[in-house]
Amino acid sequence: MNPLVLSEVKIPLDLIRNISIIRNMSNYDFSPMATMTLDAEEQIRAYVNPTRMTILAYLSKEKLSVSRVAQLLKVHPANLTHHFKLLEKAGLIFLVEKRETGKNLEKLYRAAALQFVVDSENETTNKQVLGLTILRDNLNTSIQALKNQTEEKDVLALIKTVRIDQKDLQKFEKRLLDLANEFGSSASKKGEVYSLNISVYPTTAGDVPGQEISIRIDEDKK
Repeated sequence: MNPLVLSEVKIPLDLIRNISIIRNMSNYDFSPMATMTLDAEEQIRAYVNPTRMTILAYLSKEKLSVSRVAQLLKVHPANLTHHFKLLEKAGLIFLVEKRETGKNLEKLYRAAALQFVVDSENETTNKQVLGLTILRDNLNTSIQALKNQTEEKDVLALIKTVRIDQKDLQKFEKRLLDLANEFGSSASKKGEVYSLNISVYPTTAGDVPGQEISIRIDEDKK
């Protein structure tokens, strides 16, 4: 496996000029570019997240504050602060206006582009590592959200380690994809929002035969 190479975040020159203007003005009429191609790992990691993709969709249409986006998503603003910081650091959103609202300073943001495209042909990125890193980032975000929640919700966590033939692995991966599609097709306007995070990866278990580790955590149904 090739070593992971971290590439620098590439931001177009016109956006760099806009950043300079925005930092020195309380209000700037910023127009997002039509399409932005993401080829740096930091950009891709910031983008590939359901919540952040939703934030970008809102900010591509108009400038909004963290509080306003939180209202639209029906979540506490504290759950979105981390997402906004990551998007801004990666150059996917920009601060375009500051408003005095009594005791508070309201900050409004816009997306850098109307549409984002991930460059899947970038050879400098170790795609296996990037894939697991994206899943880890999503789990870390969910962990922080659970710490801020006011009521307990069901959580299922399961880890198994087994030895498996390559041909059987491919069959199993297909079954997992089918399960993920079934999970997605069960979407409803009612109920809670849940994420399914699936990963299959080689471990350092070595040649120890018959090893299996299972961890299951969920709330008892009442």
